[in-house]
Amino acid sequence: MIEDNFNTGDISAVDFCATLKNGDRFFIPTDGGVQESLKTILRDTVNGFDSIDGDWELHDISEDYGERRRVYAPRNLPLFQTMSDIFDSGTLPELPDLQNHLAELDYYFARFVDGEGRIMVGVKKARTAKATLGAQNKLVRLIDNTLVLIEERVLRLDRQFDILISADNVFILEPRAAEQVAKIVERVAASAGARVQEIHDALPFLDLSRIKNKIARHPKLARIAHSVANHPNLHGIQRAAIEDLAAAQGIRFKEVAGRLLCNVTDEAKLMEVLDARRYHLDLTATGAVPYRATARQVVRN
Repeated sequence: MIEDNFNTGDISAVDFCATLKNGDRFFIPTDGGVQESLKTILRDTVNGFDSIDGDWELHDISEDYGERRRVYAPRNLPLFQTMSDIFDSGTLPELPDLQNHLAELDYYFARFVDGEGRIMVGVKKARTAKATLGAQNKLVRLIDNTLVLIEERVLRLDRQFDILISADNVFILEPRAAEQVAKIVERVAASAGARVQEIHDALPFLDLSRIKNKIARHPKLARIAHSVANHPNLHGIQRAAIEDLAAAQGIRFKEVAGRLLCNVTDEAKLMEVLDARRYHLDLTATGAVPYRATARQVVRN
C-alpha cells in the first residue's frame, strides 16, 4: 500500500524539519550523511510495516492498540488535520539558533521526494532525541583506543518513524505517538458533543442528550462517540438488536417521549454496545456470559 504512494528506492530530495512545543515548524539544514541516514530510516519504517502480519485496517479512534498493526487513515479526516498541515508545510523558515531550542523540540519530520515528484513525510516524536540531549557530557566516542568525551550537544535519530504521511493517507506505526502529534485528545473532546448529536439523530429510538452534555469531560467515551458516529451503517442499527444486547449486558432503560433513556450508571455500557465492544457468548450451554472488548480486529476470512 505504501509502495503505491512512494518509491523508496528512488529518492531525489530530502528535507529535515523540526516542530517545537509551541507548534512552530522550522527547516533544519543537514549534510549528505544525515540525508542518507534519513533515507535509511524511511526504508526501515516501510519494512517495519511490511513485517506486520494481517491486512491494512482503518484507524479506529476507540481502539486500544497493543501489538503493532498495519493501521492507516485518510489524510483528509478532521482528526488528522495536523498531519495534513505537516504534509503541506512547504518552505519553512530556518531556525538560526537551533542549539538554544533543543529542549523545546516536540517532534521532527523529514520530507522526501521520489523520482516521480511524489512526496512522503516521516514523523517522529522526539523522545529519544531529547533523552540523548539530556546525556550531555556523559556521551563518549572511541578514538585511537581511547574514550573521548563528546562535549557538543548531540541528537539521536531513531531507527523508524512513528508515522508516514502521503498525499492521500496517514500510515501509523505507533498509534500513541501519532495521537500525540495530531493532538487527538483535544480534537476528540472539542467535537464529541457534535458526534453524539449525530448518533442521537441517526437513531430515533435512543435518547443520548444526557450523554451529549457531559461527554467532553470523559475522554474514553468521547473516543467511542467518534467511532460510532463514523460507522458506515449507523442509520441501520436496529432497536430490537440494541435492546437484546443491552439486556444481556444488564443495561436498563426507561422510555421518555418515545426514546429509550438508559440509567446514568449504564451510559458507558450503552456506548460500548453501539461501538460493538460488548457481546455475550455461550459455549457450554450453561448460560451466556457478557464480555467487553477494548481491542478488536475485523475478521475478513
